[in-house]
Amino acid sequence: MQKKYAICNPATIDGLYRVATLCYETDSKQFRIEIDKSADVKKLPISLKIHAEQGRYELNESFSMDWVRARVCPPSRHNISSILRDIGLSEYDEYGILMYASGKSLMDDLFLEEL
Repeated sequence: MQKKYAICNPATIDGLYRVATLCYETDSKQFRIEIDKSADVKKLPISLKIHAEQGRYELNESFSMDWVRARVCPPSRHNISSILRDIGLSEYDEYGILMYASGKSLMDDLFLEEL
């Protein structure tokens, strides 16, 4: 089953701005990012802007997983067991951690909204 989430950037003049879509395959646990072709490249976060400037709007599983992993705490983090327990997970799962935090990160203003 596939789940889709809008990658949104609230830091725009027009308010909420969808810059891309994060697709997640629940069976294979793979992520894929699709940058919105109508997005203003100048307003994209650097992690997506680089690809759009080169005409790459469908990002592969490897890059998409790296993007996700940059937004969640690593499995080697101190007290990871306590963190997982506090957010209701019995084992480490990037998707579960990402959903708990709505995809928010200290690196940018992006967040996820279910489609």
